[in-house]
Amino acid sequence: MRAGPRPFYKTIFDTLVFLLALTLVLGAMKKFGVIDLGGGAYQVVDGDSLRNGGTDIRLYGIDAPEYQQTCRDRDNRDYNCGKQAATELRKLVQGPDLRCSSLETDRYGRAVSICKTENLEINAEMVRKGWAVAYSRHSLDYVKLEAEARRAKRGLWEGRFEEPEAYR
Repeated sequence: MRAGPRPFYKTIFDTLVFLLALTLVLGAMKKFGVIDLGGGAYQVVDGDSLRNGGTDIRLYGIDAPEYQQTCRDRDNRDYNCGKQAATELRKLVQGPDLRCSSLETDRYGRAVSICKTENLEINAEMVRKGWAVAYSRHSLDYVKLEAEARRAKRGLWEGRFEEPEAYR
């Protein structure tokens, strides 16, 4: 005995279930860093944030001064350390080989990401150069690099500054 043709509504239902499952899988992949946010032109927002097309990106595990934040240099003079941190990040992300991988999404909808070029992890380099601190409330990955920058008095550590989190 042969079955008749499959009802059209069952095909539609199966397609909808498949699309829902695909959406859930892709969402989980993005949340757990399996999805590469791609290359292309990244714009620097501030010392720990980028934008790629319509995607806002927060660099994982680091915290840089806010764009309008001021600090004191080694001669106790005010300078715009937030703008300087953004300038330093801009230098690091130039070039076509930058790739960011999302680990999760923060409460503001930004992709919390680790960004790399062929030879350099950008998050780590910002801390190593002293233009960002280890955001130890969220990660301990960069604590040793922060201590190294502090000892060498690089970047922010050359003078005095308010922790970005306290400034906000």
